[in-house]
Amino acid sequence: MSLYHESITMPTRKELLQRKRFLEKTKAKLERSLASSPAGRLSTSKKRYTTVAGTQTRTAINYYHVLEDGRRVYLSRSRQTTIAYLAQKEYARKALYLVTIELKQLNDVLLYCDTPKLEDAWQDFLPEKMRFVDPPVPSDEVFRQKWLSQEYERKSPIENDHRFPTEKGDMVCSKTEAQQADYMFYHGYDYLYEKRLSLIDGGRLTWRYPDFTILDPVTREEVVFEHFGMVDDEGYQHSMFDKIRLYEENGYVIGQNFLFTFETAEHPFTMDQFIRILEARFPR
Repeated sequence: MSLYHESITMPTRKELLQRKRFLEKTKAKLERSLASSPAGRLSTSKKRYTTVAGTQTRTAINYYHVLEDGRRVYLSRSRQTTIAYLAQKEYARKALYLVTIELKQLNDVLLYCDTPKLEDAWQDFLPEKMRFVDPPVPSDEVFRQKWLSQEYERKSPIENDHRFPTEKGDMVCSKTEAQQADYMFYHGYDYLYEKRLSLIDGGRLTWRYPDFTILDPVTREEVVFEHFGMVDDEGYQHSMFDKIRLYEENGYVIGQNFLFTFETAEHPFTMDQFIRILEARFPR
């Protein structure tokens, strides 16, 4: 029997750095909270009592402010603010301890991540030699170049269909797609236009041609992107929802490996909308 019952996904370097930044901000916030906290700590005690009618036994919680010299001062219900400050202080001290430990561990892991890896072995080769080498694990840049230069089947253009040129050299279907393509080109997002995608629909193989297939440079995952530009039209709506359904049935998850924008007459497309979606999926 295998010792491994499930696969373990290790966090990427980008994810580790994101976690580190979050912890550093949290650490600073906790330190500020502790610096402004009142001296002493919070203590509690429970007291059981019987109701006036003598029919029920209840428990009351009493709060005390333990001062630096060890004296305990009772905190009545009117001292809720002091109770909250002292409780927050206790939490902040415990959280700061754990954050400090995790940050040290993260820094140790990141130090390891910065050491030379198998993927770096090709870098010392001259281009004249490198073309004869087939590395077992290509570097990110080698993978990227091969991905961008791949041959792929595109959607057949409709006769007399007006197309718009992009800076990358593609001819796209709309001004909106041209804007999106040019933004990605100038800001370093690698994409392929209308690359054929094989999907299963009702047990049968079918093809779709997403507007853009974008490469995640960290995970090397392909992320499909669609712009739905005629959502006011009832027939277009049906086609849009059918396409979304098909993507989801084939394992695509909105916000992860499936992104889209849309527009209506009342809510036209804006580049701000597009940029927010890109930056949320591909943080830099």
